[in-house]
Amino acid sequence: MKLTDAEVRKLTLAADMPDGKVFFDKELPRFGVRVYRSGRKLWFAQYRFGHKTRRHIIGLTTEKTAEEARERAKDIFAHVRLGTDPEAVRQGANVKAKDLFEVRVDDYLDEKLHPIKAGKKPMRPRSYDEVVRHLKTHCAPFAKRPVTSITQDDVADLYKKISKRNGPGAAARTWASLRAFFHWAMRQGALEKNVAALYDGAGTSDPRKRTLTDSEIAIVWKACNADQFGDIVKLLILTGARRDEVGHMSRDELELDKKEWLLPGERSKNRREHLFPLSDSAVKILTAAVETRETFVFGYGGERGFSGWSKAKAAIDKRTAEAGHKLEHWTLHDLRRTFASGLQRLGVGPHIIEACLNHTLPKLERTYRTHDYADEKRAALKRWGAHVDAITSGKVTGKAARNVVNISGAVS
Repeated sequence: MKLTDAEVRKLTLAADMPDGKVFFDKELPRFGVRVYRSGRKLWFAQYRFGHKTRRHIIGLTTEKTAEEARERAKDIFAHVRLGTDPEAVRQGANVKAKDLFEVRVDDYLDEKLHPIKAGKKPMRPRSYDEVVRHLKTHCAPFAKRPVTSITQDDVADLYKKISKRNGPGAAARTWASLRAFFHWAMRQGALEKNVAALYDGAGTSDPRKRTLTDSEIAIVWKACNADQFGDIVKLLILTGARRDEVGHMSRDELELDKKEWLLPGERSKNRREHLFPLSDSAVKILTAAVETRETFVFGYGGERGFSGWSKAKAAIDKRTAEAGHKLEHWTLHDLRRTFASGLQRLGVGPHIIEACLNHTLPKLERTYRTHDYADEKRAALKRWGAHVDAITSGKVTGKAARNVVNISGAVS
């Protein structure tokens, strides 16, 4: 039957019925009323969250009409579909606000920007933005729950949903951020155990191994427009730098007359200053780029350089496809791996490649290696720049030519 005010008033319990018998609505599944022998009647909404079936009390039939209760039930079911457990939120209503996941996350993020530990540096802006997305967007179903109510099963269920919706890579990175947050919460005395660490992260994506071939480099180079993003992509190919290192480059880091770009330690992943020797092609690109810039080489008047990465990358992929080239999916970071692979193919020693990439060295090697390989890096970057010039202009000869597509699309 449809639960109306009139029908509910008629409900009574026969002698053979258990006290607290449940009656469900015919039109709205899982919405119902529980009837007691005392005459007390309660509206409720029943739902399944994770592996558990829950009943959320909506209120007494003397306090809420059938239609009011029905609308509240619909609202509850909507929250469940969006990944929020209404009953857990209700149970947490009496918990101190500071124990809610979203409140603890705000405190955690504030500490990341303003470290309380002496000598500790704030998180880099790009890394901070990533963690915000992981904990506030991907972990939104936990927002209104006390941190103590989140279980290992909850973490596993969330991981699977993110993996299905955003891909295994996004799930793995969110899991890593969640793990770090719970570890911090333990140090604050808010948790006794790290439930994210207990979950094994099944399905974590393997490290990417994608590198572009010489012919693919030529295709991507051709697809670059004469704009800021096109210049950034070309510089990523030529220098092996990280995306934000190029995108947030400032004019005072460049000495183009010396063909050098000095990346300061505060912008480097390992917090170490790094010198990029620049090839002739890189100098040409940067010389044109800085002509109209005051602070940042790239960007549109902001304080942090270039933005709009996803849209710009999608545009270059579209142009590549429209030109008739079917490239396997590639990312901007794959260009860094391509750079390293290219130097290796040109016979550059692995220790020089590591120096070009500014990789963090093992502790013992950091202690005893004092040579910075500046001359060797300059020679390697010059050789790689000449190679890129050759493959993008279609002038490669000999054995390498068989694997290169010239910029008109014909095999040379």
